[in-house]
Amino acid sequence: MTLYKFGVGVVLAVAMTGVLTMSALVFSSRDFQFGVAQISPSTNGLISFAQLEEVDRQVREIEADSAGPRGEQLQIEQQIATLDAETQSAEANANDARAAMVGAIADIETRANVETAESAAADLSAQGLAQRINTLAARPGLPPADQQGVAQLQAQVQQLAAQEENLDDRGAERAALVARQRLVAGQVAEANRRVFALQQTVVPDYEHFTRVRGEAHALAAMSPLGISAFLAQGHPALLSTVLVLLMGALGSLLYLFPAYLNRPQPVTMAEIVVRLIFGMCAALAFYVLANAAIAGFSIASSVQQATTSSALNPFTVSLVGIVAGVLSEDIAKWIQDRGRGIFTQGGGPAAGAAGASAAASSGTGDDGPPGGGLVNNQAIS
Repeated sequence: MTLYKFGVGVVLAVAMTGVLTMSALVFSSRDFQFGVAQISPSTNGLISFAQLEEVDRQVREIEADSAGPRGEQLQIEQQIATLDAETQSAEANANDARAAMVGAIADIETRANVETAESAAADLSAQGLAQRINTLAARPGLPPADQQGVAQLQAQVQQLAAQEENLDDRGAERAALVARQRLVAGQVAEANRRVFALQQTVVPDYEHFTRVRGEAHALAAMSPLGISAFLAQGHPALLSTVLVLLMGALGSLLYLFPAYLNRPQPVTMAEIVVRLIFGMCAALAFYVLANAAIAGFSIASSVQQATTSSALNPFTVSLVGIVAGVLSEDIAKWIQDRGRGIFTQGGGPAAGAAGASAAASSGTGDDGPPGGGLVNNQAIS
């Protein structure tokens, strides 16, 4: 290996490292914008990192100030849930005791031939049952077993009355908790309203603020010297264009590396420079042509497609740039052929004959490559 070839290899390695580094930074920024646009389309992929940090700081302050009411609200909710569970259990026990007492009272009344009014029989409260039990206790001639049953019922009805009183106390306690809960909930709702208003200044779809903040913090944390975070605040159209140019340069390097290793004719410094510039130009031209074709199909089909830069997938943009960089000569010749065909069709037969005559007189037959030297590798060797 000659010293010159070694120098060319070093230049290729440095160029590849530089292009890869810049491509990674621009790609990460553009991918962040694309993700933000997918999460919150109204942002168009653009957010201010400085404003995001300021809003995040203010939100933390509001949440810290409202931490007391938020904690109290959770505590009240737990107390109400516990109270409801205890109340349901107490009501179930009271209903079971009431049903057993009603059955026992009815049996004694049947044996004692006591007729109970319909309204009295329908009253299942402790007071109504106590009246029926007192009536049985005052009735003379009850058998000893029924008298003992009435005594037990009197004790049970007192317990039922205590349970009903306890349920009433629980109801009053729950009402007080609900009233306090409404007051605290109003304070929390006011704090939330202020938080949502702040978040909406950065992300109009404020329900996605937390996710966007997480994505932004992750990008800033992994960004060398904050470059990716800085680039992410640029316009998507500019980043997409720069990304295409860098991927075109990357495609050119992917062409030059095998040529450096395998081609008998050595790669020169001039070829590296020209190939990089030519790859970027071809990538940009193909990128513009592709977007123009998509826009043309959208107009022709009367179906408006999303052709804004924020809607372009960075992977697709990168693929266009890399392919154009690797096949820069073929793509340039293809664009030239398409353009010549368009202008030839527009000029009519006379223009076509004039063009053919000019081509014949210029002597471009076997003297040089077609396409004005677009596929002439000798020119930059």
